[in-house]
Order: sequence, then C-alpha cells, then structure tokens
Amino acid sequence: MSQGNNSSCSSSNIPRTARDKFFKDIQYQKEKKRWSAECLLCEKPKRVFDNIGVTSNFTRHVREHHKEAFDIWLHELKELKGTSAKNQTNKITKHFQKIPTTQGSTYNTNHPRQAELSMAIVNDLIIKLGLPLSIVERPAFINFMKTVDPKFSMISRRTLSRTTIPSLYEKMQDQLKTFCSTAAFLSLAVDIWSDRRLRSFFAVTGHAIIDGAFKSYVLGFVPLWGSHSGFLLLQKYQEMINICGIKDKIIRLVTDNGSNNINAFKDLVIPGFEQYFTEDDNDDSNDEDSGVNLNDGTVSDEYEYEYPPNICSTTTNDFTTAELTQEDLVKDSFRSLLENNEVFRIPCFAHTIQLIVKDGLKETQSILSSLEKVSTIAKLSHKNTKFAEKLEMMKISIPRAVITRWNSQFLTVESILAIPTLELNEILIELKHSNLCLNVRDLAVLNEFVALLSLLAEVTTTTQRDNSPSISLVAPSILAIYFDLKNENNNIQHTTTLCNALISSLLSRFGGLLEQLEIDVNETGIEFKKKNQFYDLYKDPVFLFTPFLDGMFKLNWITESFLPDAAKERICARIKKLIFDNGVIIEYTKEASVPVDVEPVQEEQVHGAESSSPSALKRKRLFSNIHNDQKYSKKTKSIDSNNYIKEEISRYLNDRNNDNMILLKPTASNSYNTLAKLATKYLCIPTTTATVERVFSQSGFLCRAHRARMSRKTLQQLTLLKCNCET
Repeated sequence: MSQGNNSSCSSSNIPRTARDKFFKDIQYQKEKKRWSAECLLCEKPKRVFDNIGVTSNFTRHVREHHKEAFDIWLHELKELKGTSAKNQTNKITKHFQKIPTTQGSTYNTNHPRQAELSMAIVNDLIIKLGLPLSIVERPAFINFMKTVDPKFSMISRRTLSRTTIPSLYEKMQDQLKTFCSTAAFLSLAVDIWSDRRLRSFFAVTGHAIIDGAFKSYVLGFVPLWGSHSGFLLLQKYQEMINICGIKDKIIRLVTDNGSNNINAFKDLVIPGFEQYFTEDDNDDSNDEDSGVNLNDGTVSDEYEYEYPPNICSTTTNDFTTAELTQEDLVKDSFRSLLENNEVFRIPCFAHTIQLIVKDGLKETQSILSSLEKVSTIAKLSHKNTKFAEKLEMMKISIPRAVITRWNSQFLTVESILAIPTLELNEILIELKHSNLCLNVRDLAVLNEFVALLSLLAEVTTTTQRDNSPSISLVAPSILAIYFDLKNENNNIQHTTTLCNALISSLLSRFGGLLEQLEIDVNETGIEFKKKNQFYDLYKDPVFLFTPFLDGMFKLNWITESFLPDAAKERICARIKKLIFDNGVIIEYTKEASVPVDVEPVQEEQVHGAESSSPSALKRKRLFSNIHNDQKYSKKTKSIDSNNYIKEEISRYLNDRNNDNMILLKPTASNSYNTLAKLATKYLCIPTTTATVERVFSQSGFLCRAHRARMSRKTLQQLTLLKCNCET
C-alpha cells in the first residue's frame, strides 16, 4: 500500500494516467498489437492487457478493485490541473483582452451563444455557401472559431449529419406544409436529374400567389432507384402531392418534354460558332453543369392528359339567349370548363422555343461564312490583347458566348453588328486579320439573321423572369413571332431557308395555339408535320385567357394584332366567355355565392378591330404594337346589379392602368374581386422548368468533384435547405 501514500509527494510528480500510477513492468506484444502491465496494488501478481496506446482497461481495473486509491489519485489530479490553470497565461487572450471566463472553459450545449454560433456555421457556411461538413474538423477553422469566441465548443461532424441538419430539414418540411395549406392554388414543375455519380433525383417545385406575391419553393427532391419507368415517376409524384396535401389545388403541371436542356441542347450551337468553343472548354466550365439528366421522355408520357373534345372548341356560346338561372349558369360553366377538372400537363415553353431555333439553325448553310467571321472576331476579342485594348478604348465589349446557351451566341452576333463597320475593319486590317473584315453581303446576311431570331431570343429570356406573370406571355409572344416571321419572309434575300424552317417548326409545335386564334396554319404554304406532344397541349385555353388577367395585355394583344377584324371580335368574345365561366366556377366552388338571377353576358364592341391594318409590322420588340392606354367602348347595354362578374370585366377593360400586376395588388379585391381570384389562380403557372433547372444547378454545386462521396440523403437534405432558405 506504500504506493497509495504517494499523494504526499510533489504535485509535479503525480502521474497523469492510471497505468503510470498503479502499474509496473510494462511489456509489449507487437505481433498482437497489445501491451500489459502488473498491478502494484493487487496482493497476488496481476497483469492487465490492453491495445497498444489504450489505457482504458488499466483505469477500469483500478477503479473497480482499488477504489479508495483511485479516488485519492483523481483528487490529486484535479488539484494539479487547478494550480496549472492559475499559473499559465494565454498570450493571445491577453493580447486581445478577451473577456475572462467565469464558470467553465467552454459554453454548455444549451447556452444561447453556443447555439447562435453553431447555427451560423450550419446555415451560413454549410447550407448557403455550400461548404463541406468536414469544415468543422479542419484545424484552421477550429482555430478561427476560437478567435471568434474562445468559449465556443466546435460542433462535431457526426452531430451535424445525424442531428442538426435532419432537424432543420424537418422544420423546413413543416414550413412547406404551411405554404401548401396557405396557398389556394398551386402549379408544379417537375424534372429528373442525376449527379456526377449517376444517382438520380426527381424534383418538384411548387408555385403559388399568396397575398399578391409570387412564391416558389422546392417541394421535393427525391432519390430514385432502378428503372425510371412512368409508373415509378407517377408513384413518386402522387406520394409527394399527398404528403403536401395539394391534390385538389393543382392547376397545371409543367414538364420538360424531352431531356434536360443542357444535355439536349449541348449541340445547339449557331453554325460557324463551333470554332469559337474549340480549345476553350475551361473558359466557361462550371460545376453546376456537371449533372447528367436522365429524362428520356417517360415523364411526359405519364403526365400527358387527353382533352375532352369541348376544351379545344373555338365556338362561343351565345349569351343573348334566354335568361339563365343560377343552376343553369353553373352547369353551363362547368360543362365549358371540363367539370372543373383542371390538372393538365403543359410543356416547358423555353424548351419548345429552343427546339424551334434548333430546327432553324440546321438551314444556315448559305450564310455560314458570315457567321464564321463573327465567331472568329468574337474569339479574337477574348484572346488577342491588342484587339481587346482597342475595343476597350472604344468602350465596346463583346460578350462571351456560352456553348449551352444559344441566345448568348446570338447576343455575340448582335454586339459585333453594333460596332461601326469601318472602325472594326480598320482594326482588323491593322492586326493583320483582313480576312475577317465584314463586307456588304456579310452585313446584309447577319442583319437578316438577327432580325429572324431577335424575338425568339427575347422571349427565351423574358418568360424565365421571376416574381411576375409568365403564363400570360405565351400566346401574345407566339402571335407576335408568327406575324414577324411571316412579314420577314417577304423581305429577306439571303436567309429564306432559315425563315421557312423557323415557320415550319413554329407551326408544327404551336399550330394548336394558332388555331385557337383562328389562324389558318396552311396559309403560308410552308409544309410542316404536327408534333403531337406539343401541338395539342398548346390548345389549352389557359394560354388564351391568361393574357386577359395580365394588365399589360388585357385584350390589346388581340385588337392590335394583324388578325382579321371579324376574327378579333370572335376571339375577344371567346376570351371574355372563358373569363366569365371561370369566374362563375371560382365563386361557386369557393363561396357558393353566385347570384340567382345572373343574366347572359352582353358582348361588347371591341374598338380597334376596325382600325386599318398597317402595311408593315413594327419591330423589333415583343408587343410593341400594343397601345396600353387604348380606350374601350363604354357603350354597352344596361347591366343588372347582380351581374357583378360582367361589371368587373367591363370595368377592368376600361381601366387605363396597364400594370401587369394590377389584379394581384392588395387593393385589387376591392374593385375586381372575382378577377383577382382568377389572377391568383392562373397567373401562378410557370411557363418553363427553369426553377427546377436551378435546383439541379444548386445540387450539382453541393455535390461537386471533391464532395462526390456525399450520401443521397445528405444531398437531398442540403439541396432542399439551400434552395428553400430565405435569402
């Protein structure tokens, strides 16, 4: 027991481990990777074994068999640590005059400051900035956090992945359910994507208008296993909408009809620009584009719905017939609107436009030499220092083209044409690149090329804007593009084949929409083949009446178009009928407050239809032909006070406010109660799957090359948290 009396010796000689204090004769067995020692306190010789470098068995032996000596030793160690802490001074702490610690050296887990810093690391660094979870294990970061607050105790990676992030994920799911329950109507956009390890995910974004503001969230980012059959995708889709409780709220479902835009359009390069991208693969490389899309068309097949015959009808009910009762009116409106079954798929508008451009660019052989010149000039401006300096002196910048964005290449052509030709040619000659000088034919060809594609490029960008209506842009855009191409076809000399290809592709995909506008798709004499996956879906009446709910358009996009006057009157009457029917349904289903004595709608005379058609179409801006301050005739038959929907329609048409958000403002319900509800319901429909593509970009950034080992579950959680976090 003499060993136990060592407590009286100097504290500096107190052993720090139970092995050194209570054991002797340490022996190593390297082949078995263990060591052993003989206990000093046991009456009979006793050897204790443990793995090399581990002393837990030695400590356990003394604690269980010699508790009194063990407790005395622990007390001595505590006194030693207390004395050392008082005698030692932290130079960094003293230099920066940190607040001295009071109780304990670190915060406990429930301390507000500990929780604040831990959540800042998770939310700001790991989720928003996309830093790896392993950052909490990096010595440099740990030292940094000690500088921030010496009492902060670093959260472990295990806690992050198993507790903190799953907890935030659950809270976010609750917030998404709140969003879904608050929204009266939602539209969805869906697509499939796979990461760099070819692990597939099914993404769904939800879009709604709440209190006049556009809201968009990622509702699901679900891992997929096995074959991506239509049955599997439909099953995942139904599971998601059932969890969110939105089955009866969905208005439209937007899908990318083909493959992912990046994958499908990797070859959509303006002819002549191939050399621009040679040996420049790293110039615009981005981890966000690293994903591979696995959508092989099965999604669109599963979500394609058949329209009953009456949805595509262009006939307009005669409202000048006998007075309708409430029951008759509601039944008639329900029949007109598919008995209120409004869950339909619509194609991605941007994807469809890109397919049209792709078809057109196949017919550019006659202008290829001019496009190659432009491509080389653009590349020279990014490679030749002297050329770049001269352009900078002229305050001119040629934008860098991106291989996955055809409209960026188009903007490059436009920017070069904007440079004064004489000055550009002088610079090229000075730099000994006279072969790139643009001649008269080049300028004519390139100007025609820009004229044909300018509206297509503009609409590609415009329809992907956020926080404003986009579904209302589709029909006015297609009508403007159709008449623009038709007019250009009569004026061009060098790009006829390109123009014909664009018109043919436009008709093959948007012919169904043009038919709803009473346009004879065969009037141009250009042959085309119907693309049924687009043609019929664009007959959806939602494209026809949503511009009415957009204060920018109302009926002006019809009355100021090049349609025949008689067709204008019929289309305007049909649009008002669709608005009225939808208004009756939304009031009946939501409030059951449709007046009993609603009278038939009186068709109003639409002024502007008699205006003479100009001989040439003004260009080059979408909707430049629309006069938003146009006055509508107030000469209508007397309207019964109960016909509040008709009054709203008439009052709205005479309102000179052309703000596209007029019906979504908080004050709109005072003047346009029913129309405001319709705008909330239908203007939330996105025209593209751009929101889903952004989700894939964020997920691709999170799972970049040096983080490819990330699990599906972690990637799913981080993607949803990053995309849905409030910035």
